[in-house]
Amino acid sequence: MGVNVEFYNEFFEEIKLRFYGATWIELPPFKIVAVKDDVYVNLLSVKSSFTPQQLISLQTLHAQSGILLVHLWEDVWEQKKSQVLSRINSFCGLNQTLHARQAKILPVDAAQARDFLTLHHLQGFSKVKHHLGLTMGGELKALACFASSRPMKSKGAHYKSAELVRFATQSGFTLVGGLSKLIKSFLQEINANDLMTYADRDWSVGKGYDKLGFQLTAATAPVEFTVDTSAMTRYYTHRLPKKILTNFEAQNVLNLDEFLAQNGFVKTFNTGNLKYHLYTNV
Repeated sequence: MGVNVEFYNEFFEEIKLRFYGATWIELPPFKIVAVKDDVYVNLLSVKSSFTPQQLISLQTLHAQSGILLVHLWEDVWEQKKSQVLSRINSFCGLNQTLHARQAKILPVDAAQARDFLTLHHLQGFSKVKHHLGLTMGGELKALACFASSRPMKSKGAHYKSAELVRFATQSGFTLVGGLSKLIKSFLQEINANDLMTYADRDWSVGKGYDKLGFQLTAATAPVEFTVDTSAMTRYYTHRLPKKILTNFEAQNVLNLDEFLAQNGFVKTFNTGNLKYHLYTNV
């Protein structure tokens, strides 16, 4: 299959507007943009034929040289351009710095959390019980979303683990100490022996969690997605929308993979997650 050259060119031109020194890196068959000396973006068409291990190895190789290399898929760029650019700005140290000690911690309702994450997080909203925000001047500047603690009998009769599911700051801002402050507040209210979270391996090598005292405990397997190339919308392959499955079942000729391919769907993947635990003194 061919690839969308317009995607590569559009991203590069957008980056050049913000980072005048941005350049292409010669490393065929990859399409890599050096945004800064230590921040690279590997551009991936939804029709790419790479394997997850190739991408993981590429990222690891660059990390050994002190370079953060992230994997940007074409459909993510199409759907989340402002969030992508905001994340890259943050990597490059262009955010305005605020200090969390000057912020107030407030509970945030699900509707406000949804709006904030839709604007400021690459993965958007996830339904969980606890949403804690940091506000300054009455404006929400950061948000952390936590799942309630649950028993982990494999670790002991009374052992409980909670999960940090999302953390986002308002685009253009970095809150020094923000996540640490929100985690501390949450753990003061919730009885848990540890707090677990995931770092999206496409976008992170987990350094932020290392600094907060989290311990790397596992790496999860890559996940497969199915992308509708007409809308550049991705779905978990094992959770396709009912409309797609209904249309598939209405015909009795093609198997599911054949049906999807014939109707403009392609398979992609991510490189999995890095799993972290912060152990408490409970």
